[in-house]
Amino acid sequence: MRDVNTPTSADVASGMQALARHEIDPTATVTAAWPMPGNAGLSFGCDVVLGDGSRLPVVIRLAPPGVRRSGNTDVLRIVPLLDALATGGVPVAAVRLSTDDERWFGTDGVVQDRLDALPLHMADTALSATVAVPDALEQAVGVLARIHATPPPAGWEEPRSLADEVAFWAPMLGKASDPTWAEAGTALHDALLADLPHAPDVGIFHGDYHTNNVLYDADGTLAAVVDWEISGVGAQLLDLAWLAMFTDPGCWHPDFAARMRVTADAAWLRERYEKAGGRSTAGFGWFRALACYRFGVISVFNVRLHRTGRRVDATWEDRALSILPLFERGLAFLREQA
Repeated sequence: MRDVNTPTSADVASGMQALARHEIDPTATVTAAWPMPGNAGLSFGCDVVLGDGSRLPVVIRLAPPGVRRSGNTDVLRIVPLLDALATGGVPVAAVRLSTDDERWFGTDGVVQDRLDALPLHMADTALSATVAVPDALEQAVGVLARIHATPPPAGWEEPRSLADEVAFWAPMLGKASDPTWAEAGTALHDALLADLPHAPDVGIFHGDYHTNNVLYDADGTLAAVVDWEISGVGAQLLDLAWLAMFTDPGCWHPDFAARMRVTADAAWLRERYEKAGGRSTAGFGWFRALACYRFGVISVFNVRLHRTGRRVDATWEDRALSILPLFERGLAFLREQA
């Protein structure tokens, strides 16, 4: 059942028209808005038609109404980050407007350009850009190095230590519906804390860096990195390890691995990152283990939400099959580097 406070598509269209008339063009019109896929929060697309007949395609990202603003529920926190990234030459969808004035949408909102571009989709050809996988990944790794070279906005976030990053996920693991998940995840949690890397590079990290969040133009050129909701300041090799995890069939249940469209050798990704950014990737195996732990716990949490009916999404039943393989793969990475 929809929360009565959650804006509908009609609410968003009306609010966007009023905001556009206030900030852009007093004759602007918005006839419709529609939900956008693949975003952790409320996200809608629409076209703002200006008085001269031109169209401004945008995406509106909204904070959940009535929820404390923190992390991915605080949509306004990404505005200074996106501005800093754009200044640093990182391709992102430009911010047109941002507002904490609830008269427009009933909550905070960020309005960004909607790009005529597609991701290199990990599973669905119909949703994917037409671009060769090696070329797409090489561009993605090059842009990742540029992201990591961008200084965080002044006063934006406090860095999270690696010990805190590992500990952050433990409460979610404690609610696992399968005791074997909790046992394997705890073993990986303990092994990660027992062998923390020394002095990793710290700065902006995306937090969910994989090819579903990287858009490409029709000619195969990388157009933008999107979905910054769980970005932060911390150890940056997590992003490269996250990309390696999502392109490594060995991290996943065989049924899922057989459907993977985008695969890569982790050593190949690592070599290109070092070349693009001129940085060491010492401890990469540990970060690959952290990525497996982090997504394994995220899967545990979302499977529980699905099975208890709090947030029904059957795709997590498919992901549930990979929870043990992720934890086991993470332990293997730590053994390999020992």
